[in-house]
Amino acid sequence: MNDRIETSANLGEKARASTNRATIAANPKIRAGIVGAGLMGHWHAHALEKVGGEVIAIVDFDTAKAERLAADYPNAKSFETVEKMLAAQDIDVLHVCSPTASHELIAETAIEAGVHLLVEKPVAATAKKTVELYDLAARRETFLCPVHQFVFQDGTAKAKKRLADIGRVVHLEARICSAGGDGLGGERIDQIAADILPHPLSMAQKFIEDDISQIDWNVLHPGDGELRIFGQESKGASLSFFISMNSRPTSNSFHLYGSNGTIHLDLFHGFSIVEPGSASKTGKILHPFDLAARNFTAATVNLAQRIVRRESAYPGLRQLIREFYAAIKDGAELPIKPAEAIAVAEIRDLLIARAGIAPTV
Repeated sequence: MNDRIETSANLGEKARASTNRATIAANPKIRAGIVGAGLMGHWHAHALEKVGGEVIAIVDFDTAKAERLAADYPNAKSFETVEKMLAAQDIDVLHVCSPTASHELIAETAIEAGVHLLVEKPVAATAKKTVELYDLAARRETFLCPVHQFVFQDGTAKAKKRLADIGRVVHLEARICSAGGDGLGGERIDQIAADILPHPLSMAQKFIEDDISQIDWNVLHPGDGELRIFGQESKGASLSFFISMNSRPTSNSFHLYGSNGTIHLDLFHGFSIVEPGSASKTGKILHPFDLAARNFTAATVNLAQRIVRRESAYPGLRQLIREFYAAIKDGAELPIKPAEAIAVAEIRDLLIARAGIAPTV
């Protein structure tokens, strides 16, 4: 597994020196297409224009949806298929916001055409297919990047900077309660829960020193749309992921428990707070008020900043797109390296197999 990751990682990094940046640099804006005119397609279009891109194509089998989204952007045209779009438009990057089962064929078609790809998680239904896409992208000298946007939130960056403040990390915890499967059940809701896994895995990858592929993982699958995942890294820190499609209210948080304090990240809103670890009788009495005040202050500042930036949803997405476009246009480092993306895909495969969930097809 590691040999395969290394091969793909090396290919992906070598491709950086050979992309068609000269052609792209000649244009004032990155020319972007979007596959999938639903909720995520809408927010990708909104975010990419904020960082200097231009929406010129929308693709969706539902032509009415494609036309409605394209109407919001003066130079955008709508198409029923990726093939028709590529035949009619010269695009630099394609944002893939369609269902997971469609990713592989769309990605192969775009890569063969020399188009860079930003793909909603997971990149493909399996790690094997993910590796194959990275290899193809390297041969065609194009970039491929998954949308692990939580890693690029302001709150995550601040938490990383303040990690030393909480001492030795003893436990990492993700809590995700999603309404994304409302009205569904059985295999379909299980697959939605499985498709969420790249998010906590990429966050764990951000904060622990171990290669996540070396962690000893255990999985419980107590019911449809429910995952309980536990692991331990070599330095002794434990990890737990609680993913529920049934628990309410909806939430999305990540917590780092340390010997000198705890960092709480609100991934819905993109902020984090540090809770000091000092213990005293007075501190215990005031703890709920202190924690509430810290949350209120951080949430207020974060909301104000997002209002100024006009970032009303999906914090972190805009920064990820900005960094990906910089890699395409200016030769900057890829925001998510191939080895990192493949490691997440391989651990996801392992976890859903242990849960008895079939890959999305």
